[in-house]
Amino acid sequence: MDIGMVAAAWLHVLGMIVVLGYYGTLGRVALPGLRRTLDGETLVRTVAAIERRALPIVILGIVLFMVTGVVLLVNDDRYGGLGNLFANTWSTLLAVKHGVVILMFALGVAIDRLIAGLPELASDDARQRGVGTLELAADGITGMGALVLLLTVIAQAS
Repeated sequence: MDIGMVAAAWLHVLGMIVVLGYYGTLGRVALPGLRRTLDGETLVRTVAAIERRALPIVILGIVLFMVTGVVLLVNDDRYGGLGNLFANTWSTLLAVKHGVVILMFALGVAIDRLIAGLPELASDDARQRGVGTLELAADGITGMGALVLLLTVIAQAS
């Protein structure tokens, strides 16, 4: 047993758990509760405060996931190199997984921009709709993260 690879695999999963935990809790617990209890500027300030506080933790989770993912990838005997996406089932699954991860990252950037734009919305109704959109985006990242974990498990079993 290679302790370095075990640590890399553990940190890889831990990084994804951090990201999924944040967006899952944000989309299913925090935002719906905040939308029901807060109005207008208070809602916007609270959402922005949550995001500012969570962002360093989420970025750490993403960095852990990415760095350990590279380590795990290049140290796997099934890895045939950067251009061999369809060399075997494992490579294909990993290529799809990485595509989903890129989509997750793009949606995360869109979420940050959405939060930054919330204070500029003209009415409380528009702010409520904006936070509703944010809920959907957080749910989207959570679903994609669950798909990434599923693809990982299937690839490891193949």
